[in-house]
Amino acid sequence: MPDRRPPQIHRQARGWALAAFLVLPLIGTWLLHSSQQEKQALHEEQHTQELATIYQASLQTYTKATSILFSERIKQREILTLMDAASQASGEAQIPYRARLYQLLSPTYRNLRELGIRQLHFQTANGDSFLRFHEPQKYGDNLLAIRPSIRRALETRQPVQGFEAGRVKSGFRFVHPLLDGDRLLGAVETSIGFLAIRDAMQQLEPSREFHFVLASERTLPVLFESERWLYGESKIHPGFLVEDPQVTLPDSPAPPSPRVAALDLELAGNATVQRALGEFRAFSLSVGSSDDPWVVSFLPIDDISGRPSAYIIAYTKAPFIGVLREEFWTQFGLMLATLGALFFLFLRLLASRERLVQEQRNLIAVTETMGDGLYVLDENGRVVLVNAAALELLGLERTALIGQVGHYLFHRHGADGCGPLAECPIFQAVSNGRHFFGEERFTRTDGSSFPVEVSSTPLYQGRRIAGSVTAFRDITRRKEDESRLRQAIASAEAANDAKSQFVANMSHEIRTPMNGILGLTALTLDTELDATQRQYLELVRQSAESLMIILNDILDFSKMEAGRMHLEATPFRLRELALGTARVLSARAAEKGLEVLIDIAPEVPDGLVGDPGRLRQVLLNLIGNAIKFTEQGEVILRIARAAAGDGQCRLRLSVIDSGIGIPHDKQAAIFDAFGQADASVTRRFGGTGLGLTISREIVRLMGGELSLDSVPGEGSNFHFELELPVDRDRPEPPPLPPSENDGLWLLAIRNDRLRKLLAAGLRRLGRQVQLCAGSGELRQRLQALAGHDEAGRYAVLVAEQEWLPASFAEMPLFRGGLRPGAVVLALTPMNATIPSATRNFASRELPKPLLAEELLAAEHEVRAIARRPDKRRAWHGSTPVAAVAAPATLHILLVEDNPINQRLACALLEKQGHCVSLAQHGQEALEMLADAAFDLVLMDVQMPVLDGLETTRQWRAREAAEGRRPLPIIAMTANAMAGDREVCLAAGMDGYVAKPVSVATLNAEIERLRPATGSVGG
Repeated sequence: MPDRRPPQIHRQARGWALAAFLVLPLIGTWLLHSSQQEKQALHEEQHTQELATIYQASLQTYTKATSILFSERIKQREILTLMDAASQASGEAQIPYRARLYQLLSPTYRNLRELGIRQLHFQTANGDSFLRFHEPQKYGDNLLAIRPSIRRALETRQPVQGFEAGRVKSGFRFVHPLLDGDRLLGAVETSIGFLAIRDAMQQLEPSREFHFVLASERTLPVLFESERWLYGESKIHPGFLVEDPQVTLPDSPAPPSPRVAALDLELAGNATVQRALGEFRAFSLSVGSSDDPWVVSFLPIDDISGRPSAYIIAYTKAPFIGVLREEFWTQFGLMLATLGALFFLFLRLLASRERLVQEQRNLIAVTETMGDGLYVLDENGRVVLVNAAALELLGLERTALIGQVGHYLFHRHGADGCGPLAECPIFQAVSNGRHFFGEERFTRTDGSSFPVEVSSTPLYQGRRIAGSVTAFRDITRRKEDESRLRQAIASAEAANDAKSQFVANMSHEIRTPMNGILGLTALTLDTELDATQRQYLELVRQSAESLMIILNDILDFSKMEAGRMHLEATPFRLRELALGTARVLSARAAEKGLEVLIDIAPEVPDGLVGDPGRLRQVLLNLIGNAIKFTEQGEVILRIARAAAGDGQCRLRLSVIDSGIGIPHDKQAAIFDAFGQADASVTRRFGGTGLGLTISREIVRLMGGELSLDSVPGEGSNFHFELELPVDRDRPEPPPLPPSENDGLWLLAIRNDRLRKLLAAGLRRLGRQVQLCAGSGELRQRLQALAGHDEAGRYAVLVAEQEWLPASFAEMPLFRGGLRPGAVVLALTPMNATIPSATRNFASRELPKPLLAEELLAAEHEVRAIARRPDKRRAWHGSTPVAAVAAPATLHILLVEDNPINQRLACALLEKQGHCVSLAQHGQEALEMLADAAFDLVLMDVQMPVLDGLETTRQWRAREAAEGRRPLPIIAMTANAMAGDREVCLAAGMDGYVAKPVSVATLNAEIERLRPATGSVGG
């Protein structure tokens, strides 16, 4: 007979599994229900404790209030004297003392009523009622038999507080004995009803609803028969009463809400509630449906004698109970699902053994076909499994490797080739339970080694590390690629350094001849020339300046690429910067018939801190581009305040034109280096294509982002936002106030937008303004006012210069509409000259663009000059000629090796009246400085024999050694890359002027460093 035990064992196992599946849900359900009940009981107990805490806190509030009342208001000498005198009198003899006491404390009693304290009651030492403030007509009745609180206070001479049933209404009593030293004069009682306690508890816990029931056996014997109608039976338990359920008295609490009334009916049928109330136990329980669970808490209240006499009941919604119920059913479902899954897995376990064996075979097949090498070690480092790729890479046979310590066969990591196993970094990592990933060197059987990338992970049996599995791959080719990449990076960095050096050298080499071209052209233009010669030289100057713009763009781009573009943080005036920037380009705009407008919001502060030079560079580029690509219309520089912070101002700057616009698909390309929206644009308009790239980088350094909105044919709007600190050291100047001479202004301006901007600004500053849009309309307005009184004519006329009289014969026609002494401000383009007649008629010429504040300043200046004795006109300037003293002549040493720059610098300096000596290089300069006295040195940097930096260092050392006064030294160099100025200053120089030399910049630097007294000659 065949052996049937194995099938029988399987059937028994399935039977036990089925039995377990039937029994375990029952056990689990019981455990889950017990846990849920325990959590619910804890939650209910927490509600009971919270109710007791809320009640005690509320009662304590009134306890402290009555104690303060007794100690600060009642226990006063005058009141004690009154009670002492009253205790020695009787009958009607006590009436004056009762009246006086009522008079003293009636204001206090009114305040107590507002606080919810309804009684203030004085008793004599024998327990007779002396004065009830709530019912002053009732007195003389003895209270010792019916009022335990008063009796205990008089007997113990200690304060007594607690709940006490009353003949009309029950309440919480606070009784204090009145003592004068050791003598007992009586007692004073205050009380509060449940309404006050409930309101105090409601403030502490607004989410709960509180109610109060009284024990019938404690309350009914005390009540007056006439007052029993005020009490009704509680719906929860027949042994308890509800005080004034119809709320007929003013200090009775409101009846239960409809939901609480429904809960009371449910509690009335609960045997647990009935039993617990009969035992006067504190408890809480959950009631209501699963969708609307509530917790009702019962707190017994003892009276003065320590007997339970009432209950405070709190009702609160309890979503946590619903959560517990949901949690129970969720866990119950999970338990059933888990047990079902376990049963299913158990049934499949027997069938999975063969599949496990098959999977092991498949795993071995996978490892054998892996391209990376793989081996498995035991805890002692012996190889227990290795794949074919590992054997091929190492050049070993499987039989020679299995069972051996692989570390000694193929791993090389020590200085002598192979260290001990304990020092192997891979073995150390996995032995400590860590994953290892890194690069090592393995050795083949022929002795050659190769680099590998290794990933090794520990294998565990329970918590014990039983070995490791390691995968590795040959990275010889990757190492060769990395080596070639490092060489390429080094070559690229060297090329970049060479490019930077080349740009610096080219800058120096280009600036040196450009200095000569610009300087000598400027000197020649100051001589007598005919019109053709002057026109040709002006073209030379403009071409040289265009070359300098291109050179500066390339230098800025080089700084930007090298990360050497840095920002300054200096105070500046925003309106002055905007006006100066726009006027630099307004001549070019006027040549094309364009208007450049400035629109600055009035709330924008003028004093800010930032880098005005770089901000001016961005605005120059954006406005210049707008003028370049606009054939008709206007270019607007608009500045508004985007946001304000603590000491900060966020500005929104926009440059808006009415030009050709940019297609949407080309807008991103214009910010790329050397890029244009259209290649033909470069040929048509010129430019390097670097301006917008540099501007965007500068705006980013300032914390903003340069953006563009444009529609082809309608124009473009370049805008960005910057957050700059407000300059607190330079407060905003107050606006010029109107004076008694101020009258009506007339703005006769061609451009509609400019006319409205200036008018709005003047009106904001308190001026009366009228507008005029044409020269014919201007003549009509002025002629129409010729016969009017002086007050009806214009006090200030602001007009286009070509609309003003061009001959002396026209002047009377214009003066007829102006007051005597009226101010006439002529607006002139930067490229225009004003006729002599117009100049004589106008009080002052103002170049466009301009702001309303400039108009006011010009008007005040004209009037101030008119009040002077000499009555000079405003356009002649406000500084007397005699007051301007000629600067003292300086003896200057020029150190320069380039012959053209020598002649140019000497000419410029001698033209300013200075005496110049020349040195060809630094060594010659040191000798001349030692032999002669100079006021100032202009020092080139790159020179033969001895350069300017080393010359300055040696001369500074000699000054320190000989105790000489430091001689001002100004670097005058073509080195204009980032950091060149700092290098010069670090060498000991005092100033820095870049070539090509601007005459104004050079003179300003000389004046800044001019010695107190100058010397003449050498």
